[in-house]
Amino acid sequence: MIDHAVHWRSNQGGLFPLSPPGTLRNFDDSSAKNLLEKTGKLFCRWETCFGQVSDSNWWHIIKDKPEVIENLPKKTRYMIRKADKAYEARPVELSVIRDKGYPVYVRAYERYDTHEPMFSEKEFRDAIETLPAETEWWGVFNRETNDLVAFSENYVENGTCFYVTMWLEPEAMAKFVGYLIFHEMELHYLQDRGFQYVSDGARSLSHDTNIHDFLIRKFNFRKAYAKLHVVYKPWLGAAVSCAYPFRNLIGKVSLGPFKKASILLKQEEIRRSCARVVG
Repeated sequence: MIDHAVHWRSNQGGLFPLSPPGTLRNFDDSSAKNLLEKTGKLFCRWETCFGQVSDSNWWHIIKDKPEVIENLPKKTRYMIRKADKAYEARPVELSVIRDKGYPVYVRAYERYDTHEPMFSEKEFRDAIETLPAETEWWGVFNRETNDLVAFSENYVENGTCFYVTMWLEPEAMAKFVGYLIFHEMELHYLQDRGFQYVSDGARSLSHDTNIHDFLIRKFNFRKAYAKLHVVYKPWLGAAVSCAYPFRNLIGKVSLGPFKKASILLKQEEIRRSCARVVG
C-alpha cells in the first residue's frame, strides 16, 4: 500500500492502480507527482470517469451481470462442459501456486510475444509472496492426476474482482480450460458473492493479445470507457514530448529499448486523445 486509499502495482518503472478505478476519484496530477517523489518511479497512470463516458480510446473490459450459462453462446457452453469432464477449477491457497505454479508459468510464458523478461523460479516465488493480502488465487487441475495446469491471480476490493494475470499450459489451453476457469470464477464472484463486476483489466499496450475480444464474444464482457491520465518524472515527460512526433517510426524498430519507448508513446497518444473526451 503506497497511500491510505489505493493499492498500486509497479511495472516497467511505472505505477498502475490495482484498486478499482472508482477509488481514485480524488486523485489528481498533484497527487501523482507526490507519489512519484515518494516512490522514485518514472510515471504514474490512472483513470477517471470510469463508466461515465460513452466512448474513448481507453477502456477496461468488465462483466457486471450474473453468469448464467444459458446466456452464453452455444459453442462456449459446449467447451465449458467438455473441459469440466477432464479438469476442475477451484479457489486455492497461495502456497499451492508458490509450490506448483512455476512450471505452468514457464510453459505459458513461451506463448507470448513480449519484451518483458521471464521470471526465474526465485523471482516468481518472491513476487507472489509480496502481493497484497487482497489477492485471491484460482487453479485448474487435471481430474485424473490432480496436476496444476492453469492458475489465475485475482485482486479483490470493494465488491470488484480484477483478473491480474492468468497462466495456462498450452496443452490444457487447447482442451478449453480457459473457458472453464472464466466460467467458474464468474459464477463465484458475480453470482455466489454478488460482486458489482469482474474485470480483465485495461486495454493492453505491452503485447499482442486477443483475450479481451475473446471475453466479449464468448462471455458477454463489455468495454467500460474511461479517461486515461499519466504524469511523468519531469525528465521523462520532456523525453516523451520530444519523441512523440516520431512515434510511428520508433514503433517500426523491433529492438527492446525501442519497443519499450513505443509502448510509452502509444500510452501518451491515448492520454492526449482522452484529454479531448468530455466527461
